[in-house]
Amino acid sequence: MTDTANIKRQFLNSLERGTGEAYLIAKNNSDIDFSNQIIKGALNIFAYDGQCEGNRAQYIFDIISLSKQKSKIRKAILQGLATEQNDTWNLTHLFALAKLYAQQNDTEVKQAIYDRFLNNPIEGSDWVGAYEILELDGLNGLYYVAEKFGKYIEQNPDDWQDDWIIKRFQEENKNIKVAEELKKKAKTNKFIRIYLDNIKQTKSSQKNHKTKLTKYKDIIDEVLNSKPRISFVRKRKLTEEEQQTIVDGSFDKNCGRKPST
Repeated sequence: MTDTANIKRQFLNSLERGTGEAYLIAKNNSDIDFSNQIIKGALNIFAYDGQCEGNRAQYIFDIISLSKQKSKIRKAILQGLATEQNDTWNLTHLFALAKLYAQQNDTEVKQAIYDRFLNNPIEGSDWVGAYEILELDGLNGLYYVAEKFGKYIEQNPDDWQDDWIIKRFQEENKNIKVAEELKKKAKTNKFIRIYLDNIKQTKSSQKNHKTKLTKYKDIIDEVLNSKPRISFVRKRKLTEEEQQTIVDGSFDKNCGRKPST
């Protein structure tokens, strides 16, 4: 194996692990073309768990900045953004990478972000790309996202949406009365209105299907007769009497009630 092949293998190994060594290898070997390896890192999120670890957009973008094949890599990213249909986290990674191009006034890539959002979405991942649009264009970006969802809902009436995108945008833009602005816009934009109405229906449906809490005689009765998944998720403060019941040893070692004497 040639030295160049060895260096490329070492570079790709580092790129897959997400270490800084890949950047240093590219920087110190400017005569070697790493574009094919970089494209692999651009089109695939090599993180062990893409949901927990997040995207590696800035990491890849910094490495791209060292390449002499920037145009080739950019073209591959645009193609990947338009066609990725198999992996949600690859797609989130591509949107995040494309956003970095857009933030450098690359209007073609920015348009590609808008064009891909909610266009043939991966099942269960219709939200992918929304955050990048909000980061790029703020309230106008939110209008676009809301309108696009409204159009999608009109074509897919069984679809349902919640308000997490709106809530997140509000948390990050405390100076904007987001709900009020959306309501104003909905008066003249039927698709935003459809989107907001769908959110209301979703909330109403969730309220109607809320699990009714079972009343128990005491803490012992609750532990013995409730389903584990409910009893450990729902939290409540114990009364002094319940605390004393536990201290007094009202449970035997088999989690059963001690026989009364």
